[in-house]
Amino acid sequence: MSIEIILTIFILLGAIILFATEVVAIDVTAMLVIGSLVLTGILTPQEGIAGFSNTAVATVAAMFVLSAGIEKSGALNPATAFLEKLFRRNFWLGTVSMLLLVAFLSAFINNTPVVALFIPVVLSCARAIHISPEKLLIPLSFASMFGGVCTLIGTSTNILVSDYSASVGLGAFSMFEMTKMGSVFLLAGFVYLLFVGLRLLPEHRKEATIEDKFHLGEYLTDVLLQEGAPSVGTTIKTSPLVTELVLEIIQVKRGAERFFSPPDDFVLATNDTLKVTGNVDKIRKLQNRNRVLVQPLLHQDTSKNKTGGLVLHEVVVLPNSDLAGVRLEEVDFETRFGGAIFLGVRGRKGLQNERIGDWKLAAGDCLLLASPKDKSDALQKSFPDMFVVNHTDHSGFSQKNALLSAGTVAAVIVLASLDVLPIVTAALVGCLVLVLAKIVSPEEAYKSISWKVIIMLAGSLSLGAALEKTGAAKLLAEQMHHFSGAFGPVVVLSLIYLVTTLLTEVMSNNATVVLLAPIVIALAQSMGVSPKPFLMAITFAASASFMTPIGYQTNTMVYAAGNYTFKDFFRIGAPLNLLFWLLASLLIPVFFPF
Repeated sequence: MSIEIILTIFILLGAIILFATEVVAIDVTAMLVIGSLVLTGILTPQEGIAGFSNTAVATVAAMFVLSAGIEKSGALNPATAFLEKLFRRNFWLGTVSMLLLVAFLSAFINNTPVVALFIPVVLSCARAIHISPEKLLIPLSFASMFGGVCTLIGTSTNILVSDYSASVGLGAFSMFEMTKMGSVFLLAGFVYLLFVGLRLLPEHRKEATIEDKFHLGEYLTDVLLQEGAPSVGTTIKTSPLVTELVLEIIQVKRGAERFFSPPDDFVLATNDTLKVTGNVDKIRKLQNRNRVLVQPLLHQDTSKNKTGGLVLHEVVVLPNSDLAGVRLEEVDFETRFGGAIFLGVRGRKGLQNERIGDWKLAAGDCLLLASPKDKSDALQKSFPDMFVVNHTDHSGFSQKNALLSAGTVAAVIVLASLDVLPIVTAALVGCLVLVLAKIVSPEEAYKSISWKVIIMLAGSLSLGAALEKTGAAKLLAEQMHHFSGAFGPVVVLSLIYLVTTLLTEVMSNNATVVLLAPIVIALAQSMGVSPKPFLMAITFAASASFMTPIGYQTNTMVYAAGNYTFKDFFRIGAPLNLLFWLLASLLIPVFFPF
């Protein structure tokens, strides 16, 4: 075993650990991978950065822009309005229609904006027909994943594996090559959700107010007691904050002193800063209470005129957000969010008794922001790496722009399907059309692209190239072949699918397939069979991430919006993962023979 192979395997293991634990951001991990491969001489500088010029990376970036055009133009607004009517007529009719529509749309455009658009629609309908919204949010996310495995452009994962297959001389996937197997997954997923999944979903209390429509649970925030506040001079037990607003005071800061978990008989004083927990409605009441100020984060202005006439927003940190891993006190909320004031935070791991500025944000955390009414719409539309939970708004619909954006995406699909243009060319031309037609401005196009994903893809592709160049992929494949020599290719394929789907639950699906692709190709070659079934196995498995709220971006979105727990996802997702694993093991060899 050469030193290059040993170094490459160590870098591979390090990348997997960093991708899974997110000790550093995924794009930083990707750059560490590139730097390590170049510094050790495994790759030349040109080979190290070659991933940035990969056609799959360009295609993925273009699909982000095309999806943004669909979302901004309001092309889906008529469909969502029609869905609302169906839900009000009949729950099952609305549910089936929602699943089918989301799956269809997700087969051709990025599923993140699809889910973002449907969350407020679905929750509004759930309230109108008096059912718990938790019954619909996980199915919404899962349906988007079902649709994503049906076409080449359904997910970035499909595009990546297709491009890698073409780069090693095995040929790219056609637009609808995955459709037959994908349709089996889609049908099985629908049957499971409708007859089993809905029964396994939790049914928490229904929200009653407009402000609570997208309630995300308990928040942690700071409250300053001004001179003359009703709570000054009272004990914690008798404070109006506790007796009237039913808040929990978990810490009191008085000058340089801090009192953690103060007792009920602790007497409150002027200028005490209280760390309290409460929901959105309680925070709103705090804003309006005389001589009690909700404290924004550290450097932000707390004057009364600053907090007047504000609209509350609950903002979910998405997996690819550059806020992930950043401490709260390092975030300039006013600059980043157009004058918004930070009010509170809730973590996916629950509330933590710590200084709020030291809170390190993670995917799935929820921020409570207040912004001026005239800027609240801009807040909702300006940050593609954040999901701003807000009310349904169909006011931006333009029939001309909607038809043009939908027609552009349809043209891209047709041109690529008929091999008139390569998918990357068709997608880039489609982006140009949207920009020239002013449906999407150049600035909006840049913002719509998840640059963390782009950098992560480039770094992962470089590592894949190193695995192939050094022979590490061949060595790992030979070892896998040695241990599985007594079994046929069907069993090996089944194991590959299982390993891929488990890896995808804890690390990026794109990183998973890029790292596994060269290994499974070498494995197929060592077994003397076609690599196509193995490539399809990792492609399908990487897009079937149902067991955790962090395995897939849409899961994170509905996890926060629905106030789910990890246990909720595992209870409904684990059987679905098992079902898909069995179907893949049995049917991938049928649709893609060895």
